[in-house]
Amino acid sequence: MSTRNAGCRPSGARAAIVALTLIVTIIPGAAGQAVSREQLLDYMEQIRNENDLPGISVAVAVDGEIVFSEGVGYAELDNRIPATGRTVHNVGSVSKVLAVVGLMKLVEEGKVDLDATIQTYLPYYPEREHPITVRQILTHTSGIRHYDGVEFGPHGLLAYRHFDEFEEATELWRDDPLVYEPGTAWMYSSHAHNLQHGIVEAASGSDFEEYLKRHVWEPAGMLATQFDVPSRVVQNRGHGYVRDEGGRFVHALPEDPSYKYAGGGIISNVEDLVRFALAINAGKLLAPETVAEMHRPQIDPSITQHVPGAAPVPLGHEQALAWFIRTDPAGRRYPSHTGTVKGTRSFLGNFADQGVVIALQVNALPFDSARYGEAIAQMFLPPVGATTGDR
Repeated sequence: MSTRNAGCRPSGARAAIVALTLIVTIIPGAAGQAVSREQLLDYMEQIRNENDLPGISVAVAVDGEIVFSEGVGYAELDNRIPATGRTVHNVGSVSKVLAVVGLMKLVEEGKVDLDATIQTYLPYYPEREHPITVRQILTHTSGIRHYDGVEFGPHGLLAYRHFDEFEEATELWRDDPLVYEPGTAWMYSSHAHNLQHGIVEAASGSDFEEYLKRHVWEPAGMLATQFDVPSRVVQNRGHGYVRDEGGRFVHALPEDPSYKYAGGGIISNVEDLVRFALAINAGKLLAPETVAEMHRPQIDPSITQHVPGAAPVPLGHEQALAWFIRTDPAGRRYPSHTGTVKGTRSFLGNFADQGVVIALQVNALPFDSARYGEAIAQMFLPPVGATTGDR
């Protein structure tokens, strides 16, 4: 049996009324669109059943306000804790865009140059025949490889080690040769994006987590967002699951993501992810011209995706600074990112021009989070060509 759980529960007399009667709540969408809460909860339950998921959490904002934040199913199965809009999971590679706003703040202040070499900030990174720029690590065009598992040693034991210093964590991979000449191809690389950690610390003189808290998360009201430190007690922390050979849910293997905070080691919930996008849209974190540069497609559309051991393939999306620029079925372009780690999958989509933000998290794999996140967004988006007012 599934559960449905509101991020905010009614109390007092209203709670009694809700318990006794069926209330159809209408959620406002953009440009006069309207969605019933029950319709969206039914769709979330459908997604959960079709994909055999323990739980799913969704938050949506329209015109600068969170209008929906709820969960169905379970945040963790041992104690059957219900999923809500405040369930906390590691957001995987969505961490990249949570981190890049902090780096772009330093760009705005003149402390980081996107076209400087990474050795400008990280002198311990080995010199290469071809220089690598900060912009290239943010656009997956650096030639630095992605994870291959070998860096974690026999039985992957180094994935469980805690690294107190980021420089030491880079020793896992930094001496490996580049996969291709920087700037000539695209290949997804979390190792490259993890370098944001060291760059921010070098340019700001601050601890990376403390810098992001002070300059990104707290100004955005993201009070549940922090680094994924396994030893910490975290309120509302959920669990991710994988399936054994019999198809039963088992806990995903534990991991200490201290080697990859910027690339995939931040925990958050869907409400905070939506607040993050709203703060960007409202100019609370970056100036409009900085946001425009962050969301601008950065690489030549003719660049192909490098696939080791295979022929190059078309990229399939526009690449901004950390953000992917996707196009929905109606032709709307929007910045987004997905994340996968430890049995969880996340999605953040920011339809800023239409005033709609969507965040989604589930706690089992496989799951196409971009597909379903985009489908939920369609419930709130105005018809193509509709006027939604100044934003």
